Amino acid sequence: MVCLAITALSGCGGGGGGNSRSGSIVLDPTTQFITTREQAEARGKWTILIYLDADNDLESMGIANFNQMESIGSTTDVHIIVQMDRKDGADPNNEHWTDTRRYLITHDTDSNVMHSIRLDDPPLGELDMGNPNTLRNFVTWGEREFPSDHYCLIIWDHGSGWQIRTLSVAPEHKYIATDDTSADSMNITDIPSALAGANLDVIAFDACYMQELEVAYELRNSAHYLVASTAAEPSQGYNYARWLNRINGSTSPEDLCRTIVEAYAAEYPNPHRDITQSAIDLTLIQQVADSASAFATLLRAKASTYSIDLADARDSALNYSADATPRYNVDLLDYANRCSSALGAQATATYSALNSAMNSAVIASIHNLDMPNAHGLAIYVPPPSRYDFRYSELQLASDTEWDEWLRAQQQ
Repeated sequence: MVCLAITALSGCGGGGGGNSRSGSIVLDPTTQFITTREQAEARGKWTILIYLDADNDLESMGIANFNQMESIGSTTDVHIIVQMDRKDGADPNNEHWTDTRRYLITHDTDSNVMHSIRLDDPPLGELDMGNPNTLRNFVTWGEREFPSDHYCLIIWDHGSGWQIRTLSVAPEHKYIATDDTSADSMNITDIPSALAGANLDVIAFDACYMQELEVAYELRNSAHYLVASTAAEPSQGYNYARWLNRINGSTSPEDLCRTIVEAYAAEYPNPHRDITQSAIDLTLIQQVADSASAFATLLRAKASTYSIDLADARDSALNYSADATPRYNVDLLDYANRCSSALGAQATATYSALNSAMNSAVIASIHNLDMPNAHGLAIYVPPPSRYDFRYSELQLASDTEWDEWLRAQQQ
């Protein structure tokens, strides 16, 4: 695992982005830009599919991100395809449309106006971006129309990790892909079926709180790699110019993941705070889940004897949402290490196995200096009185002992 500590503005909010510092990026003068749909339909090395759900309070950020993408543009090797939905259409520079549209991102130097080629013919109309069928249709269409050796899907919006949306009551949190027009959003449990049959190398969430073991485990068969933040993202989210400028025909999927993580670190240097981003090898997440399950079994056996010590371990572990709406998503390895210290030698072997599995699965991780105990993957650990029984709907809860441990906590 590559772990880089950075002095990195605490933020809330999900994906999005301003044009901060993107003007310093210099394009390769040999870049072969493409300017037509026909050119994009020729096989490339990468197709980057961006599911840009700005039908909410992040609309202005979505437009800013779109313009960052255009500052780089699609090339013969890298085809950038966007499906975008807007809420108010109030931006004076970019017409007043509020429906859902698809674009081939083309290069231009105008940082305010979107000039790319519209691809939806006939028009899509207003789609529900919170419906998993909308995501499925976009990915299926994108892979069919724009063939490449490799595919990356970016899901852009607010996020809150694994939390399950309850339709009968007002949701406690924002969920991934919130569509205000339809008053809908996706659960993480919706996404695997939406992506079934897709050929994705990388899934990235430009959204808050999505790098959790629960999320990674749900998506373990949906792609090879997952890139996301364990913490809240600043409203600016990714600076797309920073990392798209570094993607070319020789970029491997692992290289792309590391590039996104490194570009995120570069976007939020000192004096920014509470910044994390990591990349996970999803082919190794089963070993992490199995090791976490074995650790949970040990904790259950010691729940009564060490109840105070284990509660202290939970409460003192790095909590990525401590200053926001309580989600109880703590750093997995920091929490396990504190529990191991409380139990002593009897936990050494089980903790060591989890540590080893984590170090293999987390291929890149950055954090700022005020988060020294960040290790690139979070997990749900609430006090017993705050346990959310919707957790049982997750595959991780079904397949491991983690939920049994959470319910066995004594205090």
